[in-house]
Amino acid sequence: MPEWELGWPWQKIKDEPLVREDFLQESQPFIRHVTNQVCHRILDWGRDEELSEALIAFNEAIDHYEEERGVPFLAYARLLIKRRLIDYYRRKKSREALPLDQEDVNQAVEIHLGLNEFREREQNQERAMEIQEFAKALAQYDLKFNDLVEVSPKHRDTRETLLRVARILANDSELWDFVVKRRKIPMRSLALKSQVHPKVLERGRKFILAVAVLIANQHDFIYLREYVLPSQRG
Repeated sequence: MPEWELGWPWQKIKDEPLVREDFLQESQPFIRHVTNQVCHRILDWGRDEELSEALIAFNEAIDHYEEERGVPFLAYARLLIKRRLIDYYRRKKSREALPLDQEDVNQAVEIHLGLNEFREREQNQERAMEIQEFAKALAQYDLKFNDLVEVSPKHRDTRETLLRVARILANDSELWDFVVKRRKIPMRSLALKSQVHPKVLERGRKFILAVAVLIANQHDFIYLREYVLPSQRG
């Protein structure tokens, strides 16, 4: 579920074990997604130790995270998961078992646990990587990252309407399957679902599609999501 973590009361997650347990449970798709990326293979809960290590790292991220620092929580958690997995493989002392690229290892060895060590350089590198990957994702739909500024709505009401429509498009499995297969928006169906006039949808087509791509792949675009989508944290 896109933006699932924003509605959780952060202090309760830290202080109340049952709330934290529910949050960890709901965060498992994100944890598994990141772990699969780091390990370059598909992992399953209850079978692969890497997921247990990643869950521990995610829990540690909750303990150490300081919201007022301005670093997105998921970006911090992703970094700690990567660091712990590298430590895990190094403990095994088996290079054959190490599925990580050597470049990843060299970069991640420098990663430290505390937020004070989450340096601006690392954040800038991750942002740059996200932009590159997002540009590749947009290219599949004949969209360019540099065009987004031009198609972004200037009026707040229009922007909020199109953001709502993009969420509907990304969250509806039938609509999104159509987009993925046909590389275009099912305008008539989306107009019915969103109750927005087709002419409004057509004018905002590029913006809707770009934001929907972002939401549908939100585990990969943490920094961009923070920038594009308004916070809904409770």
